[in-house]
Amino acid sequence: MTRTALAVVTTLVLLETLRLTGTAFGDAATAGTLLVVALAALGSGPVAWWLGRRRALPAALGALAALRLLLQIPALRGLLLVALTTAVALVTLLLAAHRAGPRRTGRAVALAVAADIALRLPLDLLDPVRYGGFPGWSAALTLAVVLGALARHLHRTTPSDGPLRPPAEAARALATAAPWGEIRGRVPATALLGPALGLYATVLASPGYLGAQAGLSVGVAGLWVAAGALLGVAALSSPLPGPRWAAPVVLVVAVLAVVLLPWAAVPATVLALAVLPVTLRRALPLPLPGPVAAHAAAAALAALLVTLPVQPPFPTWLLPTLAALGPAWAASRLAVQAPLPRPFLPVVLATLLLAAPPLAGALRAGPEPLSTDTAGGMYRLLSWNVHQARAMDGELDPQAVLDTIRASRAQVVLLQEVPRGRTGSAGFDLVDWLERRLDVTAVWSPERDRLSGNVILTSLPVIDSEVGDLASDRSYAAADLRLTDGETARVVTAHGSPFPEVFENLLRATGDGTHTVLAGDLNAEPGSAEIDAVLAAGLHSAQDEAHDPELRDRDTAVGPSRRVDWVFGARDISFGDFALTDTDASDHLPMAVTVYLD
Repeated sequence: MTRTALAVVTTLVLLETLRLTGTAFGDAATAGTLLVVALAALGSGPVAWWLGRRRALPAALGALAALRLLLQIPALRGLLLVALTTAVALVTLLLAAHRAGPRRTGRAVALAVAADIALRLPLDLLDPVRYGGFPGWSAALTLAVVLGALARHLHRTTPSDGPLRPPAEAARALATAAPWGEIRGRVPATALLGPALGLYATVLASPGYLGAQAGLSVGVAGLWVAAGALLGVAALSSPLPGPRWAAPVVLVVAVLAVVLLPWAAVPATVLALAVLPVTLRRALPLPLPGPVAAHAAAAALAALLVTLPVQPPFPTWLLPTLAALGPAWAASRLAVQAPLPRPFLPVVLATLLLAAPPLAGALRAGPEPLSTDTAGGMYRLLSWNVHQARAMDGELDPQAVLDTIRASRAQVVLLQEVPRGRTGSAGFDLVDWLERRLDVTAVWSPERDRLSGNVILTSLPVIDSEVGDLASDRSYAAADLRLTDGETARVVTAHGSPFPEVFENLLRATGDGTHTVLAGDLNAEPGSAEIDAVLAAGLHSAQDEAHDPELRDRDTAVGPSRRVDWVFGARDISFGDFALTDTDASDHLPMAVTVYLD
C-alpha cells in the first residue's frame, strides 16, 4: 500500500505543477522552463548516486514536501521555484515507479488522475496552488504532510546504503560522467510517464478542454471525464479482448478524435481515459537503453512539450498524438499482462473520490446577478481583452476579472481572449465560471482552436444571437438585446487583426442598424486604414467623445503601450461616462461606457 501511495501523491503534485508551468510565465519563458526542468531532472543522477539508491527516494519526498509548501506562497512562485518543483516531482515519481513496479504504478497514476479531478472540480478547475485561502492551504498542507510522512516511513524502514561518498570521489565521478544513473544498459521505460502525464494534465483529464471541444458546461464535462477515469481504474483489473496492439491503437485513435473531431470528443475522451492506464501499465516494463537520469530528462521534456503553451509551426494536434504514440508503441511491443488482482478497493476509492465534486458543488454560494434596469433606453457596457484571465505577473486570476465586471456596473459585458480549457490557462473555463457567478446569458464565439475566443455576457433578455468566422483565425459574436422599455439594442464584439478582410467581414456582421455597438480589441490604432474604414461606415468612437481630454488619447493596452481597444456606436447611439480602469489583471485596460439609444 505504501508503494502505491508514493506514486499516487507524487503524481497528484506533478499534475498540478505541470499545469502551473504552462501559465505562470507566458510563451517567452517556455525555453527557460524546458531548460531548467530538463537540467534539474538530468542532475538527479549525480544526486541519487551521491545519496545512494536507498536514501534518494526519502530525500526526494522530503524536498518535494518543502517545495510544494513554498509554491503556495504567490510571492515566491517564480520560474526557478516552479521549474525546480516540477523536476523534483518528476524525479520522485520515477524513483517511486522503480520501487513500486509497473503494475502498481499504472494503478497509482489512474487513481491520482481520479483524485485530481475530484479535487479541481469543486474549485472550478483552479488548482489548490492558485486557489489560496483555506481550501488552497488545506490541500497544500495535506499534501506536504503526506509526503513528509512517507519520507519518514521510508527513511526508518529502508536499510542504509552506508556512509555518503566523500566529496573528492563524487567530484572525480562527476568529471568522468560515471554517476549518471546507477542502473546502466537497459532500464524500464519510466520515461513514458512524461508524455502520459502531459496528456492527462492538459487534454484527457481536463473538463475545461472537453467542455470547449464539445460545447458542454464544466459540470457535465467533469462527469464524463470522471466516468472515463473510473473506467480506467476498473480496466486495470479486467481482461481486455483483442490482440496486444488493440488497446494502443484505440488510444491513439481516441486522442486524435478528441483534438480533431468536436462532435466525437465526449466518447473519445472516455475511451482514451479507459485505455491509457492499461496501455501505460503494459508499456512501463519495456527495457530501453540509457542511464536513469537521461530517462528523467526525457520524461520532463515530453511532459512539458505537451503542457507548455507553445505556438509551434506544426498543427496543434501533433504533440498530443505523439504523446499517445510513445506509450502505445511500447505497449504494442510486449505481451498482454494478466489483470491486476484485488480490484474492489481501488474502484470503490475512485468512486468515492468522484462523488465528492457534485456534493461540494451543491454547497456553493448562489450567484450575484448583474443589474437589469435599463429604463430610459440606456445601458452600461464593458469591453475588455482579459488576456486569457492571466494578470500582468502571469498568474491566473479570474477573481480580478469578476471584480472588475462588478465594479463597472455593466449590464452588457464584451470580453476578448477568453480561455476555455486552454493549456496556457491551466484548463480553466472562464465563461462557465463567470456565467455561474453573475447569472448571465453567454454568447460564446470560439476561435479556430476552440479553446479561446470572444463572449458576450448579459443580464438582459437576448432576442437573437449569432457567431461567425472573420478571417485569420478570428471570430465575432453578436446579440440583439431587449431593454426595459422595449427597445432593441445590438452589440457586436471581436478580437481583430490588422488584415483588411477581417474588418470587411466585421463591418458586414455589424450591419447597418442604428442602435448597434461594435466593441473589442481590434488591434488597430487611430489613423490606420482599418479604423478609417470603420469611421467611414458611419460609426463613431466613445473614447474620442469622452468629456475628459486626457482620456481621448490614452492608450488602452500596455506592454507595449498602444491604443487598440475601441467602442463604436452607430448613428442613433450616444455615449456618456466613458472610463478606463487601471488594473494589472490584464495587459489591456477595461473600457466602460453608458450607451444611450437616441
